[in-house]
Amino acid sequence: MIKSLKLKNFRNFENKEFLFVNEKNFIIWNNWVWKTNTLEAISLIFQKNFLNKDVINLVNKDANFAFIEIEKDDWKKFSISFDREKNAKKLFINWKATTGKKFIEILEKIIVFQPMDMNMMYLSPSLRRDFIDDILWSSFETYSKINKEYKNIVKNRNKILKNIKDWKASKNEINFWDEVFLKKAVEIYKYREILNSFLSEKISILKELLNFKIKNIEYKYITKIDINDIENSIKTYLTKNLDRDIIIWTTNIWPHIDDFDILLDWNSLINFASRWETKSVILWLKILETKFIEKITWKEIIFLVDDLFSELDEIHEKLLLNELWSKQIIITSIKANNSNNDNNIIYL
Repeated sequence: MIKSLKLKNFRNFENKEFLFVNEKNFIIWNNWVWKTNTLEAISLIFQKNFLNKDVINLVNKDANFAFIEIEKDDWKKFSISFDREKNAKKLFINWKATTGKKFIEILEKIIVFQPMDMNMMYLSPSLRRDFIDDILWSSFETYSKINKEYKNIVKNRNKILKNIKDWKASKNEINFWDEVFLKKAVEIYKYREILNSFLSEKISILKELLNFKIKNIEYKYITKIDINDIENSIKTYLTKNLDRDIIIWTTNIWPHIDDFDILLDWNSLINFASRWETKSVILWLKILETKFIEKITWKEIIFLVDDLFSELDEIHEKLLLNELWSKQIIITSIKANNSNNDNNIIYL
């Protein structure tokens, strides 16, 4: 667990230290930017960048460098320094230079809950695809590499399609990229099937937890692929749609155009559910994310909750805290939860 966090010239913090307990920690301030920056610093140590900021934007505008350090309950210190001029970062364990891979091997996992999560089912399917990929990235060491290779293959296949359209290449040249595309897509679907099976099995528990007045709740993975015959269905689709792909020079069947939905009494959550039902399902999906990562990695999880309580009513807040009750949680909020005297309250 995290004992302390030190920030030097990081974003709007010139010099700040936070002390944490092993359960609930509330960081209180009415300006959401300051609070979120503390969680961003922690996520960077854990090799996640949930705000996707470049190095140059992580350093205080009046400084040339920034520094983040956490101390664990085993006294180990994990640090990152950022150099604005070189647009670079360096990682240290107990002040000895190391790599991000080493950080990932040693540290626990973190999961971020934020208000944007509550829009997962309303907005673009890309949010739902990101949700799936983030879980798999956190659970399997090899998934990030496979996913990156896959995206490069798709990029190169699309380039060949354009060259064929422009008469700069022959149709035969697509065969190589079809083969490597197929191989890598099958790998991704194997990982996704593990997660999809877990979500399909566990989603029904939500009906009991929140006393939904429904008979059935179901997780539905949406794809053009025949999951029972992945390789042959991809081969058939690529062959059948090659001419169309050449015209639009786009690979139009691949894991990252897939989607998922939740069915309540066989009706789409996206199209038919109430706001209360949708919020319940999304929150439960995030909780299932934690359960899946714990199951696969056998690692402890630290939870970063960024102003999410502003989105949750008392019932949903209780559901979240009850499910995570034994974990270290760092919560940003405009007000503290006073239901437990053991809560650690930090005012900015």
